[in-house]
Amino acid sequence: MEDAMGRDAAMGALRDSVLVEIVPGEGEKERVRDFCLRVERDLTERLREAGFRAVAEVHGSVARGTWLAEERDLDVFIILEEGYGRDALPGVLDVVKSYVGEGWVEAYAEHPYLMAEIDGFSVEFVPCFRVDPREGLISATDRTPLHTEYVRDRLAPGMHDEVRLLKKFMKGVEVYGAEVKVGGFSGYLCELLVIHLGSFEEVLERATAWGSGEVLDLVGEADPEALRERFAEPLIVPDPVDPGRNVASAVSETSFWTLTVAARAFLDEPRLVFFFPDVALVEIPRLLEEIRERESSLLLVVVEDGEVEVPDILWGQLYKSERAISGFLENSDFRVMRSAVWSDEARRHVFVFELEEAVLPGVVRRMGPPVGMEESGRRFVEAHKGAEDTVSGPWMEGRRWWVEVRRPEPDAKRLLASALGDGGREIGVSRGIGERMRSGFAVLVDDEIADVLEPDFAVFLDKFLKGRPGWLG
Repeated sequence: MEDAMGRDAAMGALRDSVLVEIVPGEGEKERVRDFCLRVERDLTERLREAGFRAVAEVHGSVARGTWLAEERDLDVFIILEEGYGRDALPGVLDVVKSYVGEGWVEAYAEHPYLMAEIDGFSVEFVPCFRVDPREGLISATDRTPLHTEYVRDRLAPGMHDEVRLLKKFMKGVEVYGAEVKVGGFSGYLCELLVIHLGSFEEVLERATAWGSGEVLDLVGEADPEALRERFAEPLIVPDPVDPGRNVASAVSETSFWTLTVAARAFLDEPRLVFFFPDVALVEIPRLLEEIRERESSLLLVVVEDGEVEVPDILWGQLYKSERAISGFLENSDFRVMRSAVWSDEARRHVFVFELEEAVLPGVVRRMGPPVGMEESGRRFVEAHKGAEDTVSGPWMEGRRWWVEVRRPEPDAKRLLASALGDGGREIGVSRGIGERMRSGFAVLVDDEIADVLEPDFAVFLDKFLKGRPGWLG
């Protein structure tokens, strides 16, 4: 009993110390509120002056009262009234461009939207249509105002801070955010989890027992097995405002299981590091020495960039290219132990591959068909007998044909330099990254990486080499 009371007191103290840092103060709330009201008022007026029956409304975590202190991301939705179609969107965005002035960036998802920095806030201006959910959506973004209404109606007093704790925990263990870079839990999903389960701790308790294909049905009307047949994701949460959609569709296997393990570790031993990870100062000489002592090989592909890409599009291209390069190395007999990709999302992208070895023996033994397969054996012998790359054989050993051949390229650095010279399209590099590669790239191995160890990348590489999450102890 005393142990339980002590544990509850410790958890309460930890919660309080986290909330002090993540709940916006009254001054911040007032600044955010004033900015939102000004944008809503002024942009709505501009839209009506341009002849549009539309209103500008702030949605997302700010509108639902669950944003974290010092966050400066705002979602402004331009809601077109009934009667408009997609052909109205270019005109709407022209009004927004005029309102913002200079510095906006046009991005594309299902349809175009704008991003801009205004008075210290990162604002996304997203057109959508006012719809009756019973009659279907015109665009995917039409859901967001419905999400806001749903959450506002059901998030009881006191639960806003439960959402904040859950968000901060997920940020700390690096599973927060539905964007492609993270493949994690969206803010809306966090809100639904708290609404459904009641508190931050209850969400973690439930997460400790999750299994692949976990179903959380807030409405309680769907058959779990039918949902598992429909959705392949590890976590299935039907959207209460659009039951045909899985709110957790962005959650990757890695993020799903990371939350499960982190929840178990936290409930076993609650610590601040789950919310506020330690950020160690990386000493470059020490990092290089660690690389030398690993007895593996670190290979980097560095791509310089001059264009600012929409993050979701960029990261989709980066991950596709990482998989392509890794697969190419594996198919060329290089054992890729781990790989990752880093980007500052503006001027430089770095693909990281840890290889068992970067230079292989020049000769490799290849297995042929069984001797009993006469025609296949004949083709194998003819192909290798007298071939330029044949070093030994073909010969019979046991029931099979064998041959030793010279590798086309035993050096991973030279291999990639050649394969990526035309942008790597033949090995599956994405079009966007391939175009940047054609403008220049570098393949670096081990000590050569010293030239690209800028502070942010050095922190990333240090974490990559450590492998173990800081919260795991």
